[in-house]
Amino acid sequence: MTILITGGAGFIGTNITLEAISQGHKVIAFDSITRKGTEDNISIIEKSGAGILRADVRNKEDFKRIKGNIDGIIHLAGNPGIQVSLEWPMYDFEANTIGTLNVLEYSRSMGNIPVIFASTNKIYSEEINLLPVIEDDSRLRWDFNNFSKNYTREAVMEGISQKGINENFPMDSAGLFPHTPYGASKASSDIYCQEYFHTFGVPTVVNRMSCIYGLYQKGIEDQGWIDWFVRAALHNKPLNIYGNGKQVRDALFGTDLAKLYLLELENIEKVKGKVFNIGGGIEKTTSLLEMISWLENRLKSKMQIIYKDWRKADQKIYISDITKVQDILKWKPTTSINEGLEIMWENIKKYN
Repeated sequence: MTILITGGAGFIGTNITLEAISQGHKVIAFDSITRKGTEDNISIIEKSGAGILRADVRNKEDFKRIKGNIDGIIHLAGNPGIQVSLEWPMYDFEANTIGTLNVLEYSRSMGNIPVIFASTNKIYSEEINLLPVIEDDSRLRWDFNNFSKNYTREAVMEGISQKGINENFPMDSAGLFPHTPYGASKASSDIYCQEYFHTFGVPTVVNRMSCIYGLYQKGIEDQGWIDWFVRAALHNKPLNIYGNGKQVRDALFGTDLAKLYLLELENIEKVKGKVFNIGGGIEKTTSLLEMISWLENRLKSKMQIIYKDWRKADQKIYISDITKVQDILKWKPTTSINEGLEIMWENIKKYN
């Protein structure tokens, strides 16, 4: 296949590009190359044999510069973080929603090329925080013994089980809870992908992703937090923790994610029109405090931690129920969090 990857020089794009080329596919990395760190990734994917097209998904004219036949599109480009959306909401809307519409229109104009879209768990609102929790020494846990309609509405209860948040969890909270502008722009893109499948027959897949981490990431405090934690530890920088540090996320290593995206393209007839929650699942979770503990054990010293107020729309626990995608594609994450952290630690220590 010849695969167009928007945001192809980003962290996830680099992982998918390298995996795709190792499997014998051709890749065109479509990227504006404006985000700090993408220059480093460009040299890596160019050496692998990928084609580079410097272009911006916000500009529909740039799609006319794509040469040759495209067999599949993996759409990653856009604003990847909440803080940027709070400071520049119009840019966030243009990069995420307008950019996604341009990708979908390009697909439609070229005969309905399959599109795999990188959505996010932030399409679910802060209503998740109504679920009752138990506070342990190092993490929060959902208190399933006390789940009831007194705390949560029925639609919410249908979207959660012991395995985590499933695809039935409601995107809309009837105006009662925030998503952040980032969550709103990704949610609209998510729905547009679904609608282009139903209305125009574009074979789309929506991946609502939890915490993704791994090689080629350039983490900052507001985006790519695991990478940022590792860099802070190695470079002796203080860490700001918003809340009590007991927030929990499931974490998925970049190479495991890359294999899934390619598997979806290769099996598009099985998965077209579907929405998946994607992450490490219930078996691969960590809290901020547990991550800090791992880093301090590796450092053999304490890190400087600064506690601050909770941030708006921060989900206190988010764990993806990945049962649906596992059942359909027989995919599962293989890299444990400890294994992934060790790989990142050694790589950042050597090169960054």
